Amino acid sequence: MRQIKTFSDSRLDTQCAYCGKFPDTRDHVPSKILLEKPYPENIPVVPCCLDCNNGFSLDEEYFACLIECLISGTTDLDKLSRESIVKILKRKTKLKARLDKAFINENGKSQFRIEPERIENVILKLAYGHVKFENSDRKYEKPEHLGFVPIDTLTEEELNSFFAVTELQKAPEIGSRAMQNMYITQEGIPVDNWIVVQDGIYQYSVTPTIGNVKVRILIWNYLACEVVW
Repeated sequence: MRQIKTFSDSRLDTQCAYCGKFPDTRDHVPSKILLEKPYPENIPVVPCCLDCNNGFSLDEEYFACLIECLISGTTDLDKLSRESIVKILKRKTKLKARLDKAFINENGKSQFRIEPERIENVILKLAYGHVKFENSDRKYEKPEHLGFVPIDTLTEEELNSFFAVTELQKAPEIGSRAMQNMYITQEGIPVDNWIVVQDGIYQYSVTPTIGNVKVRILIWNYLACEVVW
């Protein structure tokens, strides 16, 4: 991803990107658990308090392990492709048992009973972080919309809409990455850009539009997520 130094108001960095408290530390967005080694050099980082830094860890582990099991269609460790996830599930036996229990067979079809509130918690955390990193802005209120689906379930029209490059309808925070990206465009047209953190693994887009902000995320070329305020 393009390395851009932000020049926005430094006072915007005096609050946790997730809750608004004083930031004791900094947090990678996305968490490294959603990436593969070797990690990218320029992983987005946002100010964060210790409570939030530690508070999302269990849900992020569940989220990452669930996605790998969904992609593989099994909880059998010998059939999972990501070694980092296999190591977690070998170490976290209770999490492995939880996922085993969620993997069921009904009418001859195998499926997972997911825990949507945990998935939504991680996706919302990612969206908060991306808005902060790109727009130097903060979103603490609940979004108007939060959705996630396997990308192979989208129609061609829905895929085109999800990946559409949209002309920005309002200016982001002065000095923010988004503001600077407005002018690194083709033919001088200000557009929002998909940010590839790790090719084939994680990418996202933040679009400030009139009256709202839209965050789109694609994880492991499998889970398509959208959050709108």
